[in-house]
Amino acid sequence: MLKKIAKGVVLPSALAMAAIVSTAAAAHAASVSGACSTEGKSATGWVHYTHVSSSARDRIDKFTWQINGQSGSTKNDVILELKRDVTGSDPVLYSWSTGSASNGAGTHVPSQSVSVPASYNTYGRFHFIFDINNASDPDCIATSNRF
Repeated sequence: MLKKIAKGVVLPSALAMAAIVSTAAAAHAASVSGACSTEGKSATGWVHYTHVSSSARDRIDKFTWQINGQSGSTKNDVILELKRDVTGSDPVLYSWSTGSASNGAGTHVPSQSVSVPASYNTYGRFHFIFDINNASDPDCIATSNRF
């Protein structure tokens, strides 16, 4: 790459600077969230993704959540879905569930790469079912912002 010398300082050429800026802008990480509550219990879910400019796709890196249910519970249900917002019924692009989520923070990393076209209007839907001892289990649904 060409370099210019200005008063004893070596400056990268415009071509080199464009390559540096282009590489830095090729991907960026972000997250979207949604929260819900019912009967004094609450939960929040996040979809963490990376927008990859070079392929015009969003790569789903992981899903995380925070559950505030009955003290000591280790049997909360988390049902998560990645959905595409379209007219009519929104198709599910990815889903996963567990029936043994403890109160506090939780994480799910897809075992295989999940990516969607960046042109999709994508969102996360989290269905939380709070485990309550000797009573019915309340539930709520959190929907994240679109990305």
